[in-house]
Amino acid sequence: MYDRILVPTDGRPNTERAIEEAIELARVHGASIHALYVINSAEIAPGMEFEDLEPIGERAVDHVASQAVEAGVDDVQTTVTHGLRHQAILDYAADHDIDLIVMGRHRGIERFFRKSVSEQVSREAKTSVLVAE
Repeated sequence: MYDRILVPTDGRPNTERAIEEAIELARVHGASIHALYVINSAEIAPGMEFEDLEPIGERAVDHVASQAVEAGVDDVQTTVTHGLRHQAILDYAADHDIDLIVMGRHRGIERFFRKSVSEQVSREAKTSVLVAE
């Protein structure tokens, strides 16, 4: 049913449930995992470069990869990119023929001040989206 599963991560604890769900689905279906970290270009402070934030993203996608391998999922791809988060996720899904996007939902106070990435992706995706809470 699923061949390629995308799990966007921001490295925060709210993505752990999504990571677990994505890995379990990949294991059951023999699918590959695509771990994606998006550096939000709109939030880069003046004087800061994309490269300054790459190590944070690398740690986040490496965490997903190590969990996947530990669970028996051998086909894992990791990517750190930049852009507007929801659009970068949608673009990655389209470019890599993703069958399912598995995302966490942030429940902190920030949700009142900015749009939910998971809601934007769910609304605009051309593929199935599972939001794990």
